[in-house]
Amino acid sequence: MLSVQKSKWVVKLLLPVFVAVLSLFVLSEKIPQTQFVQTSLESVEKSQTTVMEFAGATLATSIAISALPDDFASPLAESLADMNKYFIFILMVLFVERLILKQGIRLAFALIIPIGCILYAIGYAVKKDFFVSFGKKIGILGLAVFLVIPCSTHITECVADEYLAYVDETISDTKTGSDTINEVMSNEGSDQTIFEKLSGAFQTAIQGVKDLLAYFNNMIKKCINSIAIMIVTNFVLPLINLFFFKWLLGELFQIQFSKPDFTKYTRKMNAAVGSIVDKGSTDEE
Repeated sequence: MLSVQKSKWVVKLLLPVFVAVLSLFVLSEKIPQTQFVQTSLESVEKSQTTVMEFAGATLATSIAISALPDDFASPLAESLADMNKYFIFILMVLFVERLILKQGIRLAFALIIPIGCILYAIGYAVKKDFFVSFGKKIGILGLAVFLVIPCSTHITECVADEYLAYVDETISDTKTGSDTINEVMSNEGSDQTIFEKLSGAFQTAIQGVKDLLAYFNNMIKKCINSIAIMIVTNFVLPLINLFFFKWLLGELFQIQFSKPDFTKYTRKMNAAVGSIVDKGSTDEE
């Protein structure tokens, strides 16, 4: 019979192998289909739709404003058009998040975590701390890939509901502004000035250029606030979660994520540069 110490050694050796097999053949198929992940995926896809609607609304409003007479609102139209670069950035982030949810989580359980477990088992068997530590880090990376995006979307829905409603309101106001301007500009049968038409259409006291600029300036401020909200909820929060899980999992598994030590490479480079300079000086003499 195996001794107690030998039995513990066998268990510790076979446990990561069992986890690797479980992760590869079971979890890689089951986890991506769970409600936790699917709800997160729906949230990301909804955010993509919102960003595209917002981009379309700001672009339509920009075109509508630029059609007003005397080019007095051209700077405002340009400001709205310039917002598209932020929408492109947010869409890129959301695309990466969607890719992680659809393929990354499956890859984490089918490849990353099994590799980490096997490396851990090998390191434990041959008593090499490097493989044990490296296997743990790879396993933690796989868990982080699984947890970061779903947790971020669920946290966003819990704490940022009010702000997301503000974004929806801004999109609605921007669309309404664009439609109203186009409607006013197409109505040519009235003797009213453009400002009187806009005053009645927007139901606000627009008496001249100053009041109209103030109205659209306020719209631009709401758009900027909404863009900031989307960047925070779709980019900053996942980033914070990534660092949090990196710290939490590192603490749980007692892993130190040390930074690379470039000191010795810097010394070698300085020595090499110094020798080249000295050689050049000698050649000149």
